[in-house]
Amino acid sequence: MISALEQGQDCVNPNGEAGKCVLFRDCQPLLEIYHNPVNTLNDTQFLKESRCGVIEQNTLVCCKGGKNPKKTSLPNAPKCGLHLSDRIYGGQTTNIDEFPWTALIEYQREDGRFSFHCGGVIVNERYIVTAASCVYDIPQNFKPHRVRLGEWDLSSASDCEDDICSIAPIDVDIEKIIVHSSYDSKDKNHNHDIALIRLNQDINYSTTVRPLCLPLSTSIRSRKHAGFTSYVAGWGITETGHASQKKLKLTLKVVDLTYCAPIYKRNGIILNSKHVCAGGLRMKDTCRGDSGVPLMRQIAGAWYLIGVISFGPKECGTAGIPGVYTNVTEYVDWIQDNIY
Repeated sequence: MISALEQGQDCVNPNGEAGKCVLFRDCQPLLEIYHNPVNTLNDTQFLKESRCGVIEQNTLVCCKGGKNPKKTSLPNAPKCGLHLSDRIYGGQTTNIDEFPWTALIEYQREDGRFSFHCGGVIVNERYIVTAASCVYDIPQNFKPHRVRLGEWDLSSASDCEDDICSIAPIDVDIEKIIVHSSYDSKDKNHNHDIALIRLNQDINYSTTVRPLCLPLSTSIRSRKHAGFTSYVAGWGITETGHASQKKLKLTLKVVDLTYCAPIYKRNGIILNSKHVCAGGLRMKDTCRGDSGVPLMRQIAGAWYLIGVISFGPKECGTAGIPGVYTNVTEYVDWIQDNIY
């Protein structure tokens, strides 16, 4: 390891090249080495020897050139969380430009057919946040292929509402899937059920394609959500037993974990601070087909991602049993460390 330095100081990397001591997540060359699935022992040693310090428990590295060449960053309000205007029980149809950060994951079957089976949320021009259960350890004949953005009505090639039509939705191929390293599909507690999808190109924002805010600041991260109204939006199975063709929204009350955890403990499921509970009213819930879609709350005029749908009761819309979501606040650092 290079002698401990402060962030921004000049340094020399293990190859003798000049650089700056910066946050590891801000150093594109080292991130590329880290994410390479075929790292050599020399690569691993180079990463270790590139460390130059620590700031607030975040690793600093000596980055050649010292500049931050990251192609993407996470936006803060007002550059995110704004819009102009399974089974979603009790859901209402959204407006055409409402919740423009919702995404649909399209899968390719073994026979070549395509279908949508999970949701996600845009967090910047290159990345989608979804549930790990949507993209990891799924049937081998079921491959995540691309992501659809800007969709509203699946039954129509062009979306129109009250004679107002939006631009056509876009399909973007998947470049890479990053699943939380601690996620275990066999874990009945559904811990770390979160993943990132890196698109193969930057997307252009529009009235129907925009990013949702992540709780980046300390003040937003420290917010308590229990008792507040939140929203989910997606195309999951409805109370009719069929997938909705139009994007639906549903209001849910966030439930305190001290109420929710004992309910699931009866079935041997242990919840912790990395989970968020919401809902629990009869016939108002998320269900099959909604995994990966966002649980959102509006704070100071902007919408924030507070949860990602993970799992719930066997019978959707069961009174007294809230749905369980991955607590995104607990994974903001992980998200920041894994985008590049």
